[in-house]
Amino acid sequence: MVTSEESQIEKRKASVNWRVLSFATITAAGFVLGKASGVLREIVVSAHFGLSAQLDAYFIAGTVPTMINNIVAGSAITAAIMPTFARYLIANKRDEFWYVASLIANIVLLVTVVLTALALVFAGPIIDLVGAGFPPGTKTLATSLLVIMMPTLVLGAALNVLMAVLNALDRFTAPALIFLALNFGIIATVILLSPVIGIYAVAWGFLIGVTLQVAIQFFELRLERPKFHLRLDWRHPVLREILRAFIPIAALSVVAQVDYIVDLTMATSLPAGSVGALYYADSVLGMFYMVGTSLGIAVFPSLSKLAITKDAETTASAVNMSLRLLIFILLPLTLLLIAFPTPVIGVLLGRGRFDANAVRMTVQALVMYAVGLTGIGAVYVLQRAFYAMSDGVTPLVVGTLVVAAHVALNLVLIPPMAHAGIALSASLTTLGGVAALLLLLARRVPGISVPNLLAFIFRCLVLAAISTAAVVGVFAALHLGTETLTARLIGVGLVGAGGLIYFGLALITRTHESEMLLRTARGFLKLDGRRKTEDGAL
Repeated sequence: MVTSEESQIEKRKASVNWRVLSFATITAAGFVLGKASGVLREIVVSAHFGLSAQLDAYFIAGTVPTMINNIVAGSAITAAIMPTFARYLIANKRDEFWYVASLIANIVLLVTVVLTALALVFAGPIIDLVGAGFPPGTKTLATSLLVIMMPTLVLGAALNVLMAVLNALDRFTAPALIFLALNFGIIATVILLSPVIGIYAVAWGFLIGVTLQVAIQFFELRLERPKFHLRLDWRHPVLREILRAFIPIAALSVVAQVDYIVDLTMATSLPAGSVGALYYADSVLGMFYMVGTSLGIAVFPSLSKLAITKDAETTASAVNMSLRLLIFILLPLTLLLIAFPTPVIGVLLGRGRFDANAVRMTVQALVMYAVGLTGIGAVYVLQRAFYAMSDGVTPLVVGTLVVAAHVALNLVLIPPMAHAGIALSASLTTLGGVAALLLLLARRVPGISVPNLLAFIFRCLVLAAISTAAVVGVFAALHLGTETLTARLIGVGLVGAGGLIYFGLALITRTHESEMLLRTARGFLKLDGRRKTEDGAL
């Protein structure tokens, strides 16, 4: 017999899970549009520049403001301030919420303005460090590109604070459109200006795109009637609280950026195009691991509020739901990408100056990165579960060990596998880090069952293996090879068919996640239909 208290707990779990899934759907829909435009961006950029030293210079220059932003104003600041925002909102202290948000924004902007000025002054030495393996001409070009792109650090700081505020207020539409805005800026600028200024058009497009990202956030924020305070109150007690949370999270960001620099430095000493191959492979994979990113973004505000109310049971339910969903979605994609890498890369990028060798190098990286696809998605959710409980130390310790293992494994795998060794090393160590985080989280939140998750992984893996084997068999029977556009298009079509077969098998075997996704899709379609009917009536 179900008691009234148990019924309330189940209703609370269902409510939180539905909110998370709804917000994740909004975020994922925006990210899908963004990633689709990202594919178009890569098509445009790769067709103009292929895998070249010019493009390597752009990638290296772009990593500098991105890395600094990731440390001082990226996901680190979002993770540090979300629990504080949640506390003010739960207590319905909106005026204090806006005051604290203003303080954080002002401090972050001040810090990034100073860092931007320093980076502009020392642009040459910075590129000498990050692009150590580049020849002098490529370093000079990268330095010029860095000068153009460095102001995106300040813009990126504003963007991340704005998105944190919107997410805390359960607004996810404008943050979900950031990739679309960025890619539109790059695509338009490259098409219009690359014939005149070459690779500099990509750098200017990046700057324009980030500016558009910030502008979109302001449009949605206006709906909340924000109250901005132009003050720097260094003695406000909440700043010490945020700083304590920020330090270990920022330290993990530093570790991650050092790891990224090591990867880039190692890649610059490999044959030309290695940096670009890793970048393009990761970009293509990003179309799929955005599932984990979307779930992490959507679940974080709810987990922060649940941590304040000490609702461990609902916390476990939200984490389990998020992990099972991303496992259900990403495991079949892992096998399908490993089975059909050349058709995917060939269709997306194989044109213009992106020749057969470029396709081959990118395919090698994609296959190795795909091994860790599910882990890449899961780490985003697991880290935010710890951050919601105001624990940044555990992810820091695990992340540091993962990076140390990754660098060591690079040294082993690069000699026989070149740039693909870097990708495989990243995948294997990420999966190890996810296993560690999951075991540690399960000790903190008893409702998270590792054996149940492992059993679910096995179930999804069996369904994915059956569906992948079916489409691989069809492709092999056609004897098309992978060099022609027709063969590649058929290969991509079979990837989609494999996904449909997997989903069908999941429905037949009554896998809960397939039914959940189906209900969610129907719910959104009905909601959209009602909105259209109401619009028509008006």
